[in-house]
Amino acid sequence: MKDNPNYSYSLSKSGDVFIIRIRNVDNSSSAPSKVDISPVSCVKSLAKKNNNSDVRYIFTIKDCKVARPFTLAPAKGTAYRLVLDYIHNEKASAAVAKSNKNQNSNDIKKVNSSQNDKIDTAIPLKEYERKLFIEYSTVSKDGIRSMNAKNAVIYNQKINALRNDYELAANQKNKSKKETVAKVDDSKKNADVEEEVKETIAPPVPVKATPISRPFVISVDAGHGGKDPGAIGKRGVKEKNVTLAISKALVNYINSNPKFRGNLVRSRDIFIDLDKRSDIARKRKADLLISIHADSVESGSSTARGASVLVLSENRAQRENGKLLKNKKDSKKLIGGAGEVMDQSVGNPYLATAILDMSSTNSRSEGNLLAKEILSSLAKFTHVRKTSPIKASLAVLKAPDIPSLLIETGYLSNRYEEIQLNQPNYQKQIAYRIYLGIKSYYEKYPAQKIKSRVESYTRNQKLSGYKSVTVKKGDSLSLIAKRNKTTVSEIKRINSLKSDILKIGQVLYIP
Repeated sequence: MKDNPNYSYSLSKSGDVFIIRIRNVDNSSSAPSKVDISPVSCVKSLAKKNNNSDVRYIFTIKDCKVARPFTLAPAKGTAYRLVLDYIHNEKASAAVAKSNKNQNSNDIKKVNSSQNDKIDTAIPLKEYERKLFIEYSTVSKDGIRSMNAKNAVIYNQKINALRNDYELAANQKNKSKKETVAKVDDSKKNADVEEEVKETIAPPVPVKATPISRPFVISVDAGHGGKDPGAIGKRGVKEKNVTLAISKALVNYINSNPKFRGNLVRSRDIFIDLDKRSDIARKRKADLLISIHADSVESGSSTARGASVLVLSENRAQRENGKLLKNKKDSKKLIGGAGEVMDQSVGNPYLATAILDMSSTNSRSEGNLLAKEILSSLAKFTHVRKTSPIKASLAVLKAPDIPSLLIETGYLSNRYEEIQLNQPNYQKQIAYRIYLGIKSYYEKYPAQKIKSRVESYTRNQKLSGYKSVTVKKGDSLSLIAKRNKTTVSEIKRINSLKSDILKIGQVLYIP
């Protein structure tokens, strides 16, 4: 390779399969597909899988120490070299030495003679091995086959005997084909462990469209980034890379619709403080904020799986509204008219509270409707953990003026979903399904999308033309209404009052 290799590796739960994935390989199709393996090596076989420019090598091992890959810088005229050093563990090393000393060809013939007459080489070795593998393994909830330590010992003994029997039978039938058959079938078996997760079919390719004069603006936030990698799967897949890939694909789909315009909160591997992400969306006049994440279970359990959508809880919304009411500088930044009206309501905290509550409630209502549409769309493609939006206290969702939601696209702690979430086509399919959910929401609730942007503004903008009075000692709603030739109900409606109780110094707007 011309550049320093970009690779990740993992060991199967049973400890007999080691997989290394090398990304962006020059001429990946010509990368080595086989090596000479010594009979006494703890590496038993090798299989190669290509995925565009990525190359995956699958090693079947027995009694090996965990390999630690390392790179060698290129010497003059050469490229980078990736080295895998496999060493027998201490127990196996002693066993190999003893076996080499005592074993002879008569021992091999004795083992083979018991099963040789039962082997039909017209049936591929793969089929015999698959049956044996299934017999001694079980399927866990995450879809990966594994076996316990006791079964692994029996399985390894039987698989070695099976291969010896098959090789001898094949040699007797057609000696010239013995070596080829053994290597090809052995490679196919080893691929079964990893190929439980198939490559995802690519979704439609988005084509960028020219937006209408006032498009629906959607900010997409790729979770984590920079110094914050987020969750990291057992195969080394980082959440920050998965979220950025899905977010970029989602923006491409959004921009393929002339009614929409999408933008990225972060477009590269940088860290952005959680409190600033909604501020960035607000500066871009976003109608929606969607944050992309990948979940994980701290205990390391691989059974939890599935996508979910989170929205802001009412308690967190009330706390954030309280902070905004105290910070006039931040409240002025609110979009959709709420900031302007709150700025005009100086001296009337009751009106400011009512405006902010209305904007926050409308935004959360919109977020819930959008979340349901996205969940419905995702469920048609992948497993969904919860069919309803989950209420949560998350900083990225706190904006009272922008409908916001967070999408957990799957679990990196799940060995099956970690592989999926690292597949480019799977990432694009997730993005495509989220886009279809946004599109469905937009078409189904055409009036809903402008509710919090316009209703509060148009209703309350009129207040700038009203006169204001300050409540004095002895004042009541009925007295104030009589003095100003209006009604109590009208004053309560305009000022969003829920009771007739007034406080000295309170400012009221009068028609």
